Amino acid sequence: MTGAITLDAAGFPGKWVDRLIHSPVGDLIARPWVDPVGLAALKRWYFPLSRLWAAANIADGSTDTFRAAIGGAVPDYGRWSVRYLETILKRHEAARRRAITARGLWEQAAFGESAITPEALAALDDDRRRRATAHLGTRALFYPLLFAARPPIARWHVASRDAVEAAYGPVRDDPAAAYRVPETLTDVELSHPAAGPGLRERWLRYRSPHARLAAMPGTDMVYARIVEPSSDAHVPTLVVGSGLCLETDLLWRSIDSANLLARTGFRVVEIISPFHGLRCPAGSYGGEPFFATAPLGTMDLIIGQTLETAVLIDWCRRHFGGPIALAGISLTSFVAQQTAVRCGDWPQSMRPDAIVLISHSGRIEEVTFNGALVRTLGLNAELDAAGWSRPELLRWEALLNPGGALALPPERIVSVLGSGDTLLPFATGLELTRAWNVPASNVFELRVGHLTMPVAMMRDDRPLGRLKEILGV
Repeated sequence: MTGAITLDAAGFPGKWVDRLIHSPVGDLIARPWVDPVGLAALKRWYFPLSRLWAAANIADGSTDTFRAAIGGAVPDYGRWSVRYLETILKRHEAARRRAITARGLWEQAAFGESAITPEALAALDDDRRRRATAHLGTRALFYPLLFAARPPIARWHVASRDAVEAAYGPVRDDPAAAYRVPETLTDVELSHPAAGPGLRERWLRYRSPHARLAAMPGTDMVYARIVEPSSDAHVPTLVVGSGLCLETDLLWRSIDSANLLARTGFRVVEIISPFHGLRCPAGSYGGEPFFATAPLGTMDLIIGQTLETAVLIDWCRRHFGGPIALAGISLTSFVAQQTAVRCGDWPQSMRPDAIVLISHSGRIEEVTFNGALVRTLGLNAELDAAGWSRPELLRWEALLNPGGALALPPERIVSVLGSGDTLLPFATGLELTRAWNVPASNVFELRVGHLTMPVAMMRDDRPLGRLKEILGV
């Protein structure tokens, strides 16, 4: 390694994060062994508990509604009495309502016409995050139920071939049409500023330019968070997407990657993916519709967020000036890849100056049929049961794979791959960099798996350093 992200004495969350990441513990964590252990934990605990949690979100405290909302076989709770279930549903519902109230107060203050001090808005956002984190944490209340029966890991509604044909059939053989931006762009609202520890934070919201997402309650509005070193910072803008099931916009900020990145000299704009965080539809947990309603949900997210990103880049270009880079990790690497080939058909203001691909795969069919995460989820079996053969699925691959000519010079693409990654197979990501003729100096192969890539990148600043060189800063 040539260096790493570090914080000064006034940094947030503090020097202890830097010490932990660069300690022997950090070295132990940033290893490929974490992937199989993490996947086992996701399958055994996180996904089943999340399904119970999501069912409780629409149960309104009713045990009967809760059972019906679980999806799949209804667990036999045996000795777990109705009274016990009523108790945990009541506690969960109280936490959910507190989170809803806190979000409403924050959103009204952030985007309302009445003036509010940056300190007061920051306090409301902090309360929103604390309440949201407490609500997410009520998953633990449902842990005893796992001993009675194994609930499903998702409420499966795999789309039929007819449904996919109706939604995307007209553009199946013309992918460029699927990624064509609307002539009239949606209005983008900018929030009042909030004060951070040496930083300034604002939010954007706007209706999704993708018609299917715009028609989905709870997912229709796009949210993006802006973190700047200061109000008059003249720094490049880095638009960042997140990974599957990650909802950092709902977490209390004990560790905040956007703050860390902003302190390295970027204006960071975090876009919230469809079906996640502030955009998670009722009755689902973060990211669930992406795979539970596949292949339709998969197409909706990748196509939709690509168009949403175009609108966001255009807004940043007009309001900030300076160079703009787009980064996608794991799930949103598919969005960044589509942007890399589709932005040539967009207005100049929507085209990023550089793209960073992190833990990416060049072929989504490899993820579907050979990726460890898909096998863990059981998506293959669900697709088979719904009548989706591999040849049928491959008819739609052109909408999701980064086909076509690269719209940016290959010298402006940075790739960061984990050599131990089996979730989004490492080999196909490397294939893409070669097909695009990305210079070797822009390709970074780290000795990690998929789940610990964020830790690895905090320990090694070479990819970000290369990005700055490309942007001329």
